[in-house]
Amino acid sequence: MSRRNYGQFCGLAHALDVVGERWTLLIVRELASGPKRYTQLAEALAGIGTSLLATRVRQLEADGVVQRKLMLDQPNAAVAYELTPSGVELAKAAVPLALWGARHQMAAASAAEETFRAEWALGFLAAVDDDELPADFAAVYQFHIDGSSAWLRVRGGRMRVTAGEATDADVTVRTTAATFLAIAGRRVTMAEAVQRGDVAVDGDPAAMTELVGIVERRLPGTAVQRA
Repeated sequence: MSRRNYGQFCGLAHALDVVGERWTLLIVRELASGPKRYTQLAEALAGIGTSLLATRVRQLEADGVVQRKLMLDQPNAAVAYELTPSGVELAKAAVPLALWGARHQMAAASAAEETFRAEWALGFLAAVDDDELPADFAAVYQFHIDGSSAWLRVRGGRMRVTAGEATDADVTVRTTAATFLAIAGRRVTMAEAVQRGDVAVDGDPAAMTELVGIVERRLPGTAVQRA
């Protein structure tokens, strides 16, 4: 599959040859939470168009970022797409870019006017393993953010974000997309948002304390930017 490239002997230039096209990194973002069928990708990326989505997925397959997976637990053994090890590494590398966008490029953005999914907001939490968590710590956190739901499972220092409702949540968190953006943008800490009631929490206090620590460790820098 031929395409234009920068023709520069530079890691950034070669990375942009792969991910610089419109929608490409958003496909990687969607697959970071686990395998998805083509129809699920199309639903999550409303506006891309089926032809362009097919083109982008094929290119990511050719680049070794995405691979096909046979979902044997689905009706008719459905084919899905998942990230390769290279793709997982790319998804982790994209998290600082997403946080930069939250800090510097979303001042005028509104979740009421743009598409929003809770799993997008939680993506930075599951980007890397957490060596500071006790090896035997396990918890499930259910998030409800502006009418969208997703849950975070923590187990053995690893984290996984899944869209929808968990059946075994230890902690339930309710907040708005604007508040979560402020936390990701370092304009308020998670603890402060809980204290002033912008984040409502119900469940195990010890597990919630761990969650606050997880959020703070995932965010760059230590200074909080006040509005």
